[in-house]
Amino acid sequence: MQLNEILQRFSEGLLFVDQNTTTITTGRSHKNRVTGISEPPPTYLPGVHTMTENKFVEELSHWWISQYKNDFNPPNSLRREVPYAGIPRAKCDLIFSTDGSEDSNPEWAIEVKQIELVGNNGKNNDFGVAKILSPYLKDRSLIHDIKRLKQHGVGKRKAVIGYCFNYSFATCEQAKILHPNSKEYIDNIHVVCKNNDPINGEYNVEPMINFADEIFRSQNLVKNLLINKFENAWRHPCGGSGVIFGWELT
Repeated sequence: MQLNEILQRFSEGLLFVDQNTTTITTGRSHKNRVTGISEPPPTYLPGVHTMTENKFVEELSHWWISQYKNDFNPPNSLRREVPYAGIPRAKCDLIFSTDGSEDSNPEWAIEVKQIELVGNNGKNNDFGVAKILSPYLKDRSLIHDIKRLKQHGVGKRKAVIGYCFNYSFATCEQAKILHPNSKEYIDNIHVVCKNNDPINGEYNVEPMINFADEIFRSQNLVKNLLINKFENAWRHPCGGSGVIFGWELT
């Protein structure tokens, strides 16, 4: 299986997970500034937008095996959270084969990264750039995943895959129709979009990943950038349309 086919599976699976997940994600608890008493952690609305990377990969993997079991050869080759040899607590998100490779040397080893342009409440999220390009270990960026895969990962072929929702004034209008009870979230997105592009409100991840592509390729880390678009992942008011993108490593 080629990487473009894997991205297609991710796009299809993302829509299924978004529509069918029963996962409810919670945020961090914090102290009330007035009383000083710790308040219970907030509960987020369901949908791919608020799912952790690990939970998304878990549910997508279940869908993939159920819907396309013939993709995998050997049949039980898909594994998640596979430890890296010699790196304590570090695990590779996804390992599988479609070509009959043995478990000890699978066809593919893949790291998955969620990029968020806005938070659960639609407010600006400034961590997207760091999640792709940060050289610091604490940020667990894509470039960190690439180098770790190249140096320590198993697999005949290695790749990194990211997913991200995109926004504009047009998506805000669509969100208002689909989520009339989430006006505050959508208004927050509108503010972020206006700050980025006062005319059309375009705010999408593609300029960022194109910039990352130039850096990755200049260092001879990756092959060509591949992008697969998805639409109608509207379980969450901050969902909608976006892209699955990825690079196979050199």
